[in-house]
Amino acid sequence: MKAIVLIEPEIPENTGFIARLSANFGYPLRIVNPEFNIEEARSTAKNAQKQLRDAKIFDSAEKAVEDLDYIVGTKPGRGDSLHEFEPRENTSIMIGRESSGLSNKELELCDCTVYIPTSGHSSLNQSHATAVIASHFYRGETKGMPGAMKEKIKELAPETVANAVIASNPSKGEAGEIISELKDG
Repeated sequence: MKAIVLIEPEIPENTGFIARLSANFGYPLRIVNPEFNIEEARSTAKNAQKQLRDAKIFDSAEKAVEDLDYIVGTKPGRGDSLHEFEPRENTSIMIGRESSGLSNKELELCDCTVYIPTSGHSSLNQSHATAVIASHFYRGETKGMPGAMKEKIKELAPETVANAVIASNPSKGEAGEIISELKDG
């Protein structure tokens, strides 16, 4: 499962814009401790009212991500450049507060951290950062392991190993290497 996870959003308009992004790029929306009534985000959500209605509200980041497959957090200047990051199938996006971003504790919940390279100011508006990342991930959505490779791993590996490999969602190239090693071993 994948989602856009907003941590303690402070500006309702940004949350409305992000609801539109969740509709455009096929992400369910999860919101942790919003600092406003979600109804306030409706004006900028426009045709994405369903995403706001269906948004799941959580009281902690831990609960918001516990069933997600692969989580990418964002922090200016930390982790991998977004341009070098290859998203996997079901990659979720965790976006921090407008005022301070994600805490170190929240970043620890993520499988990876990325930053958006910029030529000047290192931080982007919450909804703009979400748009850049969601667009990048959408283009890369099919780069994870294809279904046929999952089936081959299930055929070659013991069930526990196969489940662990599939849960880690290796890229197509990594999955090919795993299959080769399973065949040789």
